[in-house]
Amino acid sequence: MSQYPFPSFKLALLPLLFSGGMAHAQDGAKLDDIYVTAEQQVKQSLGVSKIDSLDIERRPPVNDISELVRTMPGVNLTGNTASGQHGNKRQIDIRGMGPENTLIMIDGRPVTSRNSARMSWRGERDTIGDSDWVPTAEIQSIEVIRGPAAARYGSGAAGGVVNIVTKKVSNEYHGAINAFMNLPADKEEGDTHRIGFDLTGPIIKDVLGFRLYGNLNSTDADSPYINQRSGDRGSKSLVAGQEGLLNKDVGGRLAWRLSPAQTLTLDATYSRQGNRYNGDGPNNVQTDYTQSLYGKETRRVYRQSFALTHEGAWDWGDSKLVAQYDKTTNSHCSEALAGGPEGLCQDLGTKDITYADSVLTTKRLAGEVHIPFSVWVPHVLTMGAEYQHDKLNDPDGLRRIPMPNAVYPAAANHTPSLSSWAGYVEDNISLTEQLKVVPMLRYDHNNKTGGNVSPGINMSWQLHPNWLLKGGIARAYKVPNLYQSTDSYMLYSKGNGCAVSSGSGRGCYLIGNSKLKPETSVNKEIGFEFSKNGYLASLAYFRNDYKNKIEAGRQIIFTGSSGISARPGGYDYFEWTNTRKALVEGLEGNFTLPFSKQWKWVNNFTYMFNSKNKETGNPLSIIPKYTINSSLAWAPTEKWDTLLTYTYYGRQKPRTVPVNPVEAGIGNGGQGTVGLSGEEMGSYGIWGISAGYAVNKNINVRAGMSNIFNKRIYASTLRGTAYTYNERGRAVWGNMKVSF
Repeated sequence: MSQYPFPSFKLALLPLLFSGGMAHAQDGAKLDDIYVTAEQQVKQSLGVSKIDSLDIERRPPVNDISELVRTMPGVNLTGNTASGQHGNKRQIDIRGMGPENTLIMIDGRPVTSRNSARMSWRGERDTIGDSDWVPTAEIQSIEVIRGPAAARYGSGAAGGVVNIVTKKVSNEYHGAINAFMNLPADKEEGDTHRIGFDLTGPIIKDVLGFRLYGNLNSTDADSPYINQRSGDRGSKSLVAGQEGLLNKDVGGRLAWRLSPAQTLTLDATYSRQGNRYNGDGPNNVQTDYTQSLYGKETRRVYRQSFALTHEGAWDWGDSKLVAQYDKTTNSHCSEALAGGPEGLCQDLGTKDITYADSVLTTKRLAGEVHIPFSVWVPHVLTMGAEYQHDKLNDPDGLRRIPMPNAVYPAAANHTPSLSSWAGYVEDNISLTEQLKVVPMLRYDHNNKTGGNVSPGINMSWQLHPNWLLKGGIARAYKVPNLYQSTDSYMLYSKGNGCAVSSGSGRGCYLIGNSKLKPETSVNKEIGFEFSKNGYLASLAYFRNDYKNKIEAGRQIIFTGSSGISARPGGYDYFEWTNTRKALVEGLEGNFTLPFSKQWKWVNNFTYMFNSKNKETGNPLSIIPKYTINSSLAWAPTEKWDTLLTYTYYGRQKPRTVPVNPVEAGIGNGGQGTVGLSGEEMGSYGIWGISAGYAVNKNINVRAGMSNIFNKRIYASTLRGTAYTYNERGRAVWGNMKVSF
């Protein structure tokens, strides 16, 4: 018998599965064009922003969309903690909740490939995240959903959601070739070259269409010595700059119009992401062996994704059913778990790199129906259900070292899995023409942590034709990842990484904990919006009360022999644990001035009041106190347009509370901050400019300069510093699109 029985709740999906064959299809346009669903209404919240294809064309990212998403209110690029580990692999962080609480989706389907990368001692992963699986030329729009509006999407969306919407299949033949290059002024920074194509059109006109794309992106690594320039801050050692990348993508879509009101879509994509190593590691240390790997691939990530989607419009409403299969193979150099620095490639005495594979597979089935009706007032009811099974196979990262004297089992579980299902209901209620509310209720259940209830409500009130009051509150949550919740997870420290010192110079182990609770957050938001003749202003206050955040524990759970050596007194063992509480709160605002048809000035800002772990006092991640994004667009003719951009980052403060005796500057577990620099990063601004010209209807060219005044930030190896990443200097870039 299967270890995880088929949950009876999956039966709830059967009506959705058979709705295509049992209901009468309605001719004409989809009903979405007639009414507004609960999800569409929620997406009008203050905590929602949208980036369209024109924005992407005017500000093409050098590598992935995170560079563009970071210009939205409430968004920064950070690590998952304030440790600074893997500082140049910053990912999308919404409202200071960390990348692990930002859910990335492609066409509404969750993407979780980053979960194939092992979780390090300080909560970081050696990964660039999930924001680079779709070439920018294939993106129609990007939705950034924050706060209560994001809670409806389930586990992992406590901070927010980034939904990448790809281009649709056309009923006419279209194609394009896109070429991009980015050339830094500093020769120690890596160049970028990218080329891609896309093709779409009908196979059978009005019945069957296709879309096909391919992409090749190559970025050279920064020089391994680039950060020695910051020696005035004690950073003479080889802290890494930005790694190089070699990305290959190919994807296709078939869209079959079964009837005027039914569509069946098949998506298939394959991507390969390889790095060019230049010294990155969790503890900023190097060995003779790792220095010999500069310029080589130490990590190759392969992602295969397949999805089948049915959409139908019926006389009672509309429906959507999605079957999804994703497989990610993280082929990385075999990393040290014990007897050497955590996370570094191991020298196994061979001339070639020894690779180990971590394979993550996800199977997902989701269905949703929208039903409009009137009972006293108009309603649009949404009901949905999901089932998902995740399986991780990682013999390298989940290998339990024998512990004969330990109370925990020695057997290693290389293939943990998580089976989960969810059901939710939402209702877009129009109490009056001016007042709309969207109550929602979601229930999630999985075989590790049990059930979770996530209620919420969003509202909008049109106080005046130009003034709108909006707000919401919702409970969000996140399931422990498969590394944290698997007992056979293990990392070793010789002593410097241990939370407390036990004397005798002995080291310690961090192990998994199958009894972890989910992280939860109550997200609140309220604010107003003014809109008139293209003029727009908004202001929103948000607050997230965060509980049960998962971190490496600071209490010794037992002391015993590892089975490797008979070190006096044995080794200390710690485990992943739930900490008490954290708080995130701040303000977001937008301000748009359309001076004329040719001139438009767009601004937004974020101001953070708090982002801290209430138990340790450290920030959840290192983010600016405030951020201002501004862009001035000028389109003097139909063929010409220019864009001037400016981003200003406020002061950034590091963690100031030590997490181990070395940082405290003592060896007995007492208090102090001798080992932490406390080095803050001052505020700074980045300017950019670009111009585009349509040579004719088939050829468009664009060129620009980023970081015009060459403001530089160099990462530091000091503990407790805010200088955890590199801000690249001045660069010129160009893009050409040839279409037909």
